[in-house]
Amino acid sequence: MAKFYIQSVKCVGALCWLALSFLLATPPAWATQNNSGSSIRTRVVPLVFSNDNTGVAYGLGGVSLGVGQPQAALFALGFTSKNDSKAVTVGAVNYKLPHVKRWYFSGFFYGSDMPQYGYFVNDIPGYAIRGNDSPFESQRTGVNTLTKRLQARWVLPIGAAKDPGFSLTRRPILPEQPQLSPTTDPEQSGISSFRFEWEQQSRDFIEPSKTSATGADVFRTKLDWDNTGSRLIPASGTRARISTSWGKNHENNKRWRLYEASVSGFFKLPVKSTWAKQQVVALNLSIVDTPTWNDDAGQARPPDYLGARLGGLSRLRGYRALRFFDRSAWVYRAEYRLIPQWQPLTRFADKLGYRIPWWQFALFADMGRVAPSLNLARFHEDMKTTAGAGVRILAEGLLIRVDFAYSDEEFLSAVIIDQAF
Repeated sequence: MAKFYIQSVKCVGALCWLALSFLLATPPAWATQNNSGSSIRTRVVPLVFSNDNTGVAYGLGGVSLGVGQPQAALFALGFTSKNDSKAVTVGAVNYKLPHVKRWYFSGFFYGSDMPQYGYFVNDIPGYAIRGNDSPFESQRTGVNTLTKRLQARWVLPIGAAKDPGFSLTRRPILPEQPQLSPTTDPEQSGISSFRFEWEQQSRDFIEPSKTSATGADVFRTKLDWDNTGSRLIPASGTRARISTSWGKNHENNKRWRLYEASVSGFFKLPVKSTWAKQQVVALNLSIVDTPTWNDDAGQARPPDYLGARLGGLSRLRGYRALRFFDRSAWVYRAEYRLIPQWQPLTRFADKLGYRIPWWQFALFADMGRVAPSLNLARFHEDMKTTAGAGVRILAEGLLIRVDFAYSDEEFLSAVIIDQAF
């Protein structure tokens, strides 16, 4: 889940428009959902928002669905702010080559210049360990970020993909649509796929006395089994992912490897039709380890924004992005998700030419920690916890998530595309 790099946001502006700035969060879910035929649907919106890193900012964002192919999408966004922060991102998602079945290709570019970025006080920006007991100390520094990524996804011809009429664009996205009951056999159930990624990231930390350049070239493979009936609102089933990354740091040519595993379960609760369309409990466990780790700064370990980190948009949401960073990470997440019958946004949105068929409310809690070794007992000592509430809105096939989370350090809000897991 590559993320837009102002990861935790204290917003006082138009949160829903700001959500478009997080189109890099994951391979966007709206590009694999129901689109009407082969028609192209384009939306361009103004951006007006404010956060601690940018101050008041203005920009423009746009999404075009079905450009060239019904399952594909193009997006672009740019903004500038009162404190001279600026960023631009463009991308193309889920395109297929002619006569090549089951392969989907995506790519995007992101660049930003943030002269007043809130980062952590340390002598080695990008590589300093921030362990479970580390103090919270931040400072203002300039940060320039550049990201390029290409992804190829191969859908295996098993499970749901065995059907000759299978298409990623036909999965349910409405609570009224029936969802297939999953089995425990990947040959018969779910969507299994391999993802291959090439990524190049660089980040320069600009301080009054020095500039610290960090970055890495990364190759990544992922095996996914989405054994649910819906990408956005699963009522039952599981999702499992294992991935490995090989990286080479730009500044010292040191090589590193990262492993990650994640499993999620979804459990449908009884629905009172008079007030709820769907009730689900969602649970997740995620583990990250860096077996090449060396305690010397930058030696055979990734920069913090590519390594085993907690805090930010999805894991330990009550702590700011990159708050904790070490060799390994372990985190539990739980959410109660409710789609109510009451939906006042539909009629208003229809008048503006937008489609908002449902919204979803969530209560959530995250619990986890980072550690200097992959040690099960240590992971469960002095775990950090956060709790909060949020709303998810399906707008033009795009799931916009707004979360408000509390920890013992801060109260944070964040806006992003797609579910936390």
